[in-house]
Amino acid sequence: MLSETTEEFVYSKNVVRYILPGKVLDVTSVEGTVNGVKRTFTRDVDYKFYENYIEWVYGGSRPDDGTKFIVAYKPERVEITDTSPGSVVRTLLEAVGREIEYLNLLIERAYYSGFIDTASGESLDLVVAVLGIRRKPPQPASGYVTFGRRSEPEAIQVNGEIIFYDGSVEYVLKNRFVKEVSKVRGLSDGVATEFRREVDYTILGNRIRWLPAGRGPDQGTTFTIDYTAYREITIPKGTRVSTYSPKPEEIITYTTVEDSILKPTSGGSWEADVPIVCTVPGPRGNVLAGSITVLPQPLVGIEYVINKVDITGGVDAESDRELRDRAKRALEIAGKATRPSLETTIKSVEGVSSVLVKEAVDNVPGIIKVIVDGGDAEKIVEAIEKTRAAGIKVEFSRPKPVYVDVDITLVLEKRFPEAEVSRKVEENVRSYLSSLKIGEDVLFYKVAALALAVEGVKDVAEIVIEAQRAEGIVRSEKENIVVSDEEKVLARNIRISYRMVE
Repeated sequence: MLSETTEEFVYSKNVVRYILPGKVLDVTSVEGTVNGVKRTFTRDVDYKFYENYIEWVYGGSRPDDGTKFIVAYKPERVEITDTSPGSVVRTLLEAVGREIEYLNLLIERAYYSGFIDTASGESLDLVVAVLGIRRKPPQPASGYVTFGRRSEPEAIQVNGEIIFYDGSVEYVLKNRFVKEVSKVRGLSDGVATEFRREVDYTILGNRIRWLPAGRGPDQGTTFTIDYTAYREITIPKGTRVSTYSPKPEEIITYTTVEDSILKPTSGGSWEADVPIVCTVPGPRGNVLAGSITVLPQPLVGIEYVINKVDITGGVDAESDRELRDRAKRALEIAGKATRPSLETTIKSVEGVSSVLVKEAVDNVPGIIKVIVDGGDAEKIVEAIEKTRAAGIKVEFSRPKPVYVDVDITLVLEKRFPEAEVSRKVEENVRSYLSSLKIGEDVLFYKVAALALAVEGVKDVAEIVIEAQRAEGIVRSEKENIVVSDEEKVLARNIRISYRMVE
């Protein structure tokens, strides 16, 4: 069945013929106003229909002059007229429109991805690659952790360890940690002899040294040693250690990067300082001394594990802004011997997150002080030596740490889970503190804004920020924490408390 459509006209007494759009199969009705009353006009009495127009009949009824009349008709080709929300036509048009809009967006993005100021992500990586620059990847935190035990390891008895005497003064025993030597026997002048300690020989660690004034074995013979040694306690490469937290998602894990063994210390304990690296790259692995205390898989002979120094060096991948800035200054490196070239060269060292260059230290010309956060110290010194001007002394140092604790009291809406909201607030604040460069202050109201940005936080009742330096602690409940140009903020404890409201 053909669809019916309508066309509206304004009647003029001077016009008899009204043309309909396109070809028309039939006119079904004509309605208008006659003498102020609505009326349906009669075909062939009031009007006639011809192919694609109607014509008013002389002597028939007509609409009032200047009023509208509506012609209902069946067109030969049905037009799409229903574009209301939810209609089939509207749905099809919107689907096609969205695809066209998406294609236009891709075209625009492709255009802007060719410029250093507007490219981002992988597109920016390709742009800066022309200059021989690549984005610095995220770096895991690293440092040293101490494995140890308070008591002596198990003792083992070694009887008759055979050593060939070739005339040398010293010989190394097979076991590294010798506790006590009981007997040394061999042939001296062809006679079986038990040699005397501190007369014929002495023991130095795990070595036996023959004394020149004493008797020794005959050349080309063997001698045997009976002794007690401590069993070696090994920490294999790949051993996992971690921080402690009652929440599994907050635990930070590290692995050892080389084999090591426990050695006796002057305090009577046995310890080994082993290099470790965080299993996840980024600043999350940066923790304070004493944070790593858990050995998930116990090792035989190990009684405790702890990091005696801070674990540092974890940084995120270089951001688009940082990469863009470094690329723009890439040509400065070629100039060398300038402050910008020195700063740019140091920033290019992998792992470096922040650099501050100070000229005329203490108003003394010819001295430049470079403060660098992150990166390998040897590589940084190498970069400095390649870039500095002749006769200019460059002093390299690390920023002084400012440990920051933040206590936040939140007002939460009941319908949001407090644990999830608290976790997001802590992540926001910790991420902000970790992003601060050398010499950048902690902005009090920035911390408040980050907390309020989390869904479910209705208000921030209180914020207390404490900054700990070697000189003492600064406490702030409204003011910014001021950081000098040789200091850098290190986030420590972010404590979240809350109360609920409807």
